Amino acid sequence: MKTILILLTFLTLTAINAQSSYEKGMTKAFELWKNNTPEEAINMFERIAKAEKENWLPYYYAAQIHITSTFGSKDAEAIESRLKKAQEYLNESKTIAKENAEIYIMEALLNTAYVAYNPSVYGMTHSAKVEQLYQKAKALEPKNPRAVLYHAEWKMGSAKFFGSDPKAFCPEVEKAILYFENETQDIPFYPKWGKNEVKRVQENCKG
Repeated sequence: MKTILILLTFLTLTAINAQSSYEKGMTKAFELWKNNTPEEAINMFERIAKAEKENWLPYYYAAQIHITSTFGSKDAEAIESRLKKAQEYLNESKTIAKENAEIYIMEALLNTAYVAYNPSVYGMTHSAKVEQLYQKAKALEPKNPRAVLYHAEWKMGSAKFFGSDPKAFCPEVEKAILYFENETQDIPFYPKWGKNEVKRVQENCKG
């Protein structure tokens, strides 16, 4: 019995230390990202992902950094490289967490980045993917604020392109605000981003 208790204590302490190591690593990666050292943050997330083989979040955030780094960039080669790497990371995430709304949302943003970067090349092929991915995310989590907000923004952009009124999708933005306010999630480091982008999207509702 004593041996069993010692073993159980050892296993418990090992689990606590492993969790602590994971949380420290994730916190450090986010700090690196916040401090404008994205490449170091990506490397940190990748190292964590290789250690936490059943956790999709490190790969997800590594992908997010690559995707967000392309917006506003004019370097075609760097954009292509980042988006390709982001897709690889998201593919890794999908092998761990199948049918995950947050991964679908991030993949929709990845395809949006392709369209924004080169609409003449990627507009026709990737626009349908964006719509499908948001629909998948909303089917899984109808009240996911990121799915609702960024899908609304995507539809606003499409409306402008085709000469329609983007304000038709403003009620969706209002829904997203409500969903952000009611969002609860106990899993450490689970995606909660997007609320600070509401005002920017709401600019389409003015006038």
